[in-house]
Amino acid sequence: MASSKIVDPSEPTPEASRWQQESELLRVATLWQLSESELEDLSTLGQRLVDVSHWKNDPSEVVRFLRARPSDVDAAERMFRNMIAWRLANRVDTILQDYEPPPIMWAYYPGAVLRDFDRAGDPVYVGRIGVTDGVGMLQRFGRDEMIRHAIWIREFVSRGEWIQRFETRQGRPVRRVTLVEDLQGLSVSHLNRQLLSVYGEIMRLDQDNYPETAKKLIIIRAPLLFRTIWKMAKFFFDPGVVEKMVFVSAKHTAKVLEEYLDLHILPSCVIPEGQGQATDGMPSRFEGGPLPKGTDGVSDGK
Repeated sequence: MASSKIVDPSEPTPEASRWQQESELLRVATLWQLSESELEDLSTLGQRLVDVSHWKNDPSEVVRFLRARPSDVDAAERMFRNMIAWRLANRVDTILQDYEPPPIMWAYYPGAVLRDFDRAGDPVYVGRIGVTDGVGMLQRFGRDEMIRHAIWIREFVSRGEWIQRFETRQGRPVRRVTLVEDLQGLSVSHLNRQLLSVYGEIMRLDQDNYPETAKKLIIIRAPLLFRTIWKMAKFFFDPGVVEKMVFVSAKHTAKVLEEYLDLHILPSCVIPEGQGQATDGMPSRFEGGPLPKGTDGVSDGK
């Protein structure tokens, strides 16, 4: 999330110069509060990646992979190289320019970075998979479109134009995001085998290619059914990601959320007193619901 604008993949990639600037390494070390050994590992990793000509080959990006594979430079290097190969194979670098979510998916797949921040001044992302018609999405658009949409969302979160607004307002770079996932409305329809397979793919590509994006993952209003889903879903998550999760019952939702953020920054469909809105450029409708029948046009969409 070091970029303050949408990166143009056609621009030259000054990997060597960024890695050779001691001031850049120290800036990253300060931002991520790296220990001396971690800084040494980051420098070593930079030397190993000298052959990778890609804008992601930057200390502020590579450090995420080192944090995802702590004390294992070999694993961090493999993870980073696999990510670059995945981006090239799936044309991820240009997705913000050449892909636009279908209007109905935009309107009925709630998930966005909010305009305001958590108590530490970091961005907040709210998703509402519980009210998302996942089966309807899969039937209408298919696996590939759902995966493409998921990648688009993650690219916008990691390098969209909202980051420049954040940096101007907060006076510092984005490091990580507080994620709030609302599971109210989760039902047996979400146990569809094909849908769970797609969600599993999304969870995996998220962790493999966007590590250390989440500062905290707060899962709220989970119904009893979630226990069954979690038994299957937990295997898609790395241990480090599970450690960041906070599971909150409906009864204690407001109390726990208040520890991390002011409730008024959240959408009203999540918290009654909420007045929060999505940042510009992201879906602004958080209600979700069943997909309308027979048309891809929506009056309250994009």
